[in-house]
Amino acid sequence: MIQIVRSTILVGLLGACFMPVTPALAQRQQAPAQDGQTQSAQDLPPREVQRLLDGYAVIQGQEFLGLDDSQFAQFLPKFRALQETRRRNETERLRLLQELNRMTNPRAASQSGDNDVRDRLRMLREVEGRAVGEIQKAREAVDQTLDVRQQARFRVFEEQVEQRKFQLLMQVRQNRANRPLARPQQPQ
Repeated sequence: MIQIVRSTILVGLLGACFMPVTPALAQRQQAPAQDGQTQSAQDLPPREVQRLLDGYAVIQGQEFLGLDDSQFAQFLPKFRALQETRRRNETERLRLLQELNRMTNPRAASQSGDNDVRDRLRMLREVEGRAVGEIQKAREAVDQTLDVRQQARFRVFEEQVEQRKFQLLMQVRQNRANRPLARPQQPQ
């Protein structure tokens, strides 16, 4: 049963990543397609693309690690917790970096004082330090569901998934850059 569900999810995720978006989702997009072009996954918000990639990683993880259905049932919530821990910490880190950029930008009209910058740097160090510990703890929880060889494969898998995400995001950016500019509509 889990194998059927897994296959259905994989087909859905791949379809969502590489096929045009459904009409209902396309209608939710603020910028409708022009000249009869359909919107594709590259038009999805980054959060949605990340969710699709995370789902793809979950499905691929079972196969890559050779998990049976019982192991997968234990692995799945722990792996998702690891993904969420990473995402939450990275979001906080990026928020602080943006604040630092805004506070120290030489082109900005008003720059913050050294004490404010020092506070943000301290907060950034705390977030980065806490992230290491939280990610380590979440990874150890995943490891508890795996044997030693699967743990080693999991490390390789994590790296391959990150490389694949990077490649896909670069491909989306390149596709956006290569898109022809929309022509203004002619009055009728």
